Amino acid sequence: MTFDPNQLLNNPGALLNLKGQIPVHPPGENVAPEPTPAPAYDPSLYENAFGRLGLLHIANVADLGCGMGNFTGIMVKRRQRPEVYIGVDISHNNIKVAKAAYPGWNFIYGDFASPQVIQQYERFEAYLLLNVLDVLEDDLGFLETVPGEKPVLFSMPRFPKEGSVRHFSDVQDLRTRYSNHLSIQSVGRFADAQGEAYSMVVAKRW
Repeated sequence: MTFDPNQLLNNPGALLNLKGQIPVHPPGENVAPEPTPAPAYDPSLYENAFGRLGLLHIANVADLGCGMGNFTGIMVKRRQRPEVYIGVDISHNNIKVAKAAYPGWNFIYGDFASPQVIQQYERFEAYLLLNVLDVLEDDLGFLETVPGEKPVLFSMPRFPKEGSVRHFSDVQDLRTRYSNHLSIQSVGRFADAQGEAYSMVVAKRW
Protein backbone atom coordinates (compact mmCIF):
# COMPACT_ATOMS: atom_id res chain seq x y z
CA MET A 1 0.00 0.00 0.00
CA THR A 2 1.37 3.39 -0.98
CA PHE A 3 1.56 5.98 1.76
CA ASP A 4 -0.63 8.94 0.79
CA PRO A 5 -0.43 11.75 3.39
CA ASN A 6 -3.56 13.42 2.03
CA GLN A 7 -5.50 10.22 2.46
CA LEU A 8 -4.19 9.93 5.98
CA LEU A 9 -5.30 13.44 6.84
CA ASN A 10 -8.76 12.79 5.46
CA ASN A 11 -9.03 9.29 6.88
CA PRO A 12 -7.11 8.75 10.11
CA GLY A 13 -8.40 5.19 10.16
CA ALA A 14 -5.99 4.48 7.28
CA LEU A 15 -3.31 4.19 9.94
CA LEU A 16 -4.64 0.70 10.63
CA ASN A 17 -3.58 -0.34 7.13
CA LEU A 18 -0.06 1.08 7.28
CA LYS A 19 1.53 -1.63 9.38
CA GLY A 20 5.23 -1.80 8.60
CA GLN A 21 5.37 1.68 7.04
CA ILE A 22 5.16 3.75 10.23
CA PRO A 23 7.85 3.10 12.86
CA VAL A 24 6.45 1.54 16.00
CA HIS A 25 8.45 2.02 19.20
CA PRO A 26 8.75 -1.12 21.30
CA PRO A 27 7.62 -0.82 24.92
CA GLY A 28 10.24 0.93 27.02
CA GLU A 29 12.04 2.55 24.09
CA ASN A 30 12.76 6.27 24.52
CA VAL A 31 10.42 8.49 22.54
CA ALA A 32 10.75 12.27 22.18
CA PRO A 33 8.58 13.87 24.88
CA GLU A 34 5.63 16.02 23.99
CA PRO A 35 6.15 19.79 24.45
CA THR A 36 5.25 20.98 27.93
CA PRO A 37 1.96 22.91 27.85
CA ALA A 38 2.45 26.65 28.22
CA PRO A 39 1.27 28.12 31.53
CA ALA A 40 -2.20 29.67 31.42
CA TYR A 41 -2.26 33.45 30.97
CA ASP A 42 -4.48 36.31 29.84
CA PRO A 43 -3.55 36.81 26.16
CA SER A 44 -5.09 40.28 25.76
CA LEU A 45 -1.88 42.26 26.41
CA TYR A 46 0.11 40.11 24.01
CA GLU A 47 -2.57 40.10 21.31
CA ASN A 48 -2.67 43.88 21.53
CA ALA A 49 1.11 44.14 21.18
CA PHE A 50 1.13 41.75 18.21
CA GLY A 51 -1.48 43.87 16.45
CA ARG A 52 0.48 47.06 17.01
CA LEU A 53 3.66 45.49 15.64
CA GLY A 54 1.66 44.53 12.56
CA LEU A 55 0.43 48.09 12.12
CA LEU A 56 4.06 49.24 12.24
CA HIS A 57 4.98 46.63 9.58
CA ILE A 58 7.56 45.13 11.93
CA ALA A 59 8.63 41.69 10.76
CA ASN A 60 10.79 40.55 13.68
CA VAL A 61 11.12 41.46 17.33
CA ALA A 62 13.29 41.04 20.42
CA ASP A 63 11.09 40.33 23.45
CA LEU A 64 13.02 41.75 26.40
CA GLY A 65 11.74 40.35 29.67
CA CYS A 66 9.94 37.56 27.83
CA GLY A 67 8.98 35.74 31.03
CA MET A 68 7.63 32.25 30.36
CA GLY A 69 7.03 32.98 26.68
CA ASN A 70 3.54 34.45 26.72
CA PHE A 71 4.13 36.59 23.63
CA THR A 72 5.63 33.54 21.92
CA GLY A 73 2.31 31.82 22.42
CA ILE A 74 0.67 34.53 20.31
CA MET A 75 3.40 34.18 17.67
CA VAL A 76 2.73 30.43 17.48
CA LYS A 77 -1.02 31.01 17.31
CA ARG A 78 -0.51 33.46 14.42
CA ARG A 79 1.78 30.99 12.64
CA GLN A 80 4.91 33.11 12.77
CA ARG A 81 8.31 31.56 12.13
CA PRO A 82 10.73 31.09 15.05
CA GLU A 83 13.53 33.00 13.29
CA VAL A 84 11.60 36.30 13.51
CA TYR A 85 11.74 36.27 17.32
CA ILE A 86 14.14 36.17 20.24
CA GLY A 87 13.12 36.13 23.90
CA VAL A 88 15.41 37.31 26.69
CA ASP A 89 14.86 37.00 30.42
CA ILE A 90 16.99 37.30 33.55
CA SER A 91 15.12 34.45 35.24
CA HIS A 92 16.64 31.05 34.51
CA ASN A 93 13.38 29.35 35.51
CA ASN A 94 11.34 31.50 33.11
CA ILE A 95 13.63 30.60 30.23
CA LYS A 96 13.48 26.92 31.16
CA VAL A 97 9.68 26.99 31.13
CA ALA A 98 9.56 28.94 27.85
CA LYS A 99 11.93 26.53 26.10
CA ALA A 100 9.91 23.55 27.27
CA ALA A 101 6.62 25.10 26.18
CA TYR A 102 7.85 26.37 22.81
CA PRO A 103 10.57 24.05 21.49
CA GLY A 104 12.43 25.40 18.48
CA TRP A 105 11.96 29.04 19.50
CA ASN A 106 14.93 31.17 20.49
CA PHE A 107 15.20 32.09 24.17
CA ILE A 108 18.32 33.26 25.97
CA TYR A 109 19.01 33.62 29.65
CA GLY A 110 20.80 36.76 30.79
CA ASP A 111 20.65 40.42 31.69
CA PHE A 112 19.22 42.17 28.64
CA ALA A 113 21.28 45.26 29.53
CA SER A 114 24.60 43.43 29.27
CA PRO A 115 26.75 43.95 26.12
CA GLN A 116 26.94 40.19 25.48
CA VAL A 117 23.17 39.84 25.45
CA ILE A 118 22.66 43.05 23.46
CA GLN A 119 24.87 41.59 20.72
CA GLN A 120 22.39 38.75 20.35
CA TYR A 121 19.24 40.86 20.07
CA GLU A 122 20.26 44.20 18.57
CA ARG A 123 19.84 42.98 14.97
CA PHE A 124 16.07 42.67 15.44
CA GLU A 125 13.82 45.41 14.07
CA ALA A 126 12.06 46.36 17.30
CA TYR A 127 12.19 45.84 21.06
CA LEU A 128 9.20 44.65 23.03
CA LEU A 129 8.96 45.53 26.73
CA LEU A 130 5.76 44.09 28.18
CA ASN A 131 5.38 44.22 31.97
CA VAL A 132 8.98 45.41 32.26
CA LEU A 133 9.37 49.16 32.82
CA ASP A 134 6.73 49.17 35.54
CA VAL A 135 8.63 46.59 37.64
CA LEU A 136 12.19 47.92 37.24
CA GLU A 137 13.44 50.19 39.99
CA ASP A 138 15.88 51.87 37.57
CA ASP A 139 13.75 51.91 34.44
CA LEU A 140 15.45 55.02 33.07
CA GLY A 141 18.90 53.53 33.58
CA PHE A 142 17.81 50.42 31.73
CA LEU A 143 16.48 52.43 28.80
CA GLU A 144 19.92 54.00 28.40
CA THR A 145 21.27 50.53 27.53
CA VAL A 146 18.68 49.79 24.82
CA PRO A 147 20.16 50.32 21.33
CA GLY A 148 18.83 53.45 19.67
CA GLU A 149 17.07 54.29 16.42
CA LYS A 150 14.65 51.37 16.58
CA PRO A 151 11.01 51.15 17.66
CA VAL A 152 10.29 50.28 21.28
CA LEU A 153 6.84 49.01 22.23
CA PHE A 154 6.11 48.92 25.96
CA SER A 155 3.17 48.52 28.29
CA MET A 156 2.44 50.49 31.45
CA PRO A 157 -0.47 49.93 33.85
CA ARG A 158 -2.79 52.85 34.55
CA PHE A 159 -3.70 51.41 37.95
CA PRO A 160 -1.76 50.29 41.07
CA LYS A 161 -0.78 46.80 40.01
CA GLU A 162 0.59 44.15 42.34
CA GLY A 163 4.32 43.73 41.70
CA SER A 164 4.68 47.08 39.92
CA VAL A 165 6.69 49.96 41.35
CA ARG A 166 4.98 52.58 39.18
CA HIS A 167 1.89 53.27 37.14
CA PHE A 168 0.54 56.30 35.28
CA SER A 169 -3.16 57.04 35.23
CA ASP A 170 -2.35 60.34 33.48
CA VAL A 171 -0.75 59.90 30.04
CA GLN A 172 1.04 63.22 30.38
CA ASP A 173 2.84 61.95 33.47
CA LEU A 174 4.02 58.97 31.46
CA ARG A 175 5.27 61.22 28.67
CA THR A 176 7.06 63.44 31.15
CA ARG A 177 8.93 60.53 32.73
CA TYR A 178 10.18 59.02 29.49
CA SER A 179 10.48 61.96 27.08
CA ASN A 180 14.20 62.46 27.81
CA HIS A 181 14.96 58.86 26.89
CA LEU A 182 12.39 58.04 24.23
CA SER A 183 10.74 59.79 21.33
CA ILE A 184 7.14 58.84 22.12
CA GLN A 185 5.11 58.46 18.95
CA SER A 186 1.80 57.19 20.28
CA VAL A 187 0.11 56.13 23.48
CA GLY A 188 -2.79 53.73 23.07
CA ARG A 189 -5.13 52.27 25.65
CA PHE A 190 -6.49 48.79 26.17
CA ALA A 191 -8.13 46.81 28.96
CA ASP A 192 -7.26 43.29 30.04
CA ALA A 193 -9.73 40.49 30.77
CA GLN A 194 -10.42 41.96 34.21
CA GLY A 195 -11.14 45.39 32.74
CA GLU A 196 -7.94 46.97 34.08
CA ALA A 197 -6.52 49.68 31.82
CA TYR A 198 -3.00 49.83 30.38
CA SER A 199 -1.11 52.20 28.15
CA MET A 200 0.60 50.71 25.10
CA VAL A 201 3.38 53.03 24.03
CA VAL A 202 5.15 53.14 20.67
CA ALA A 203 8.42 55.05 20.86
CA LYS A 204 12.00 55.19 19.62
CA ARG A 205 15.24 55.51 21.51
CA TRP A 206 16.92 58.87 20.99
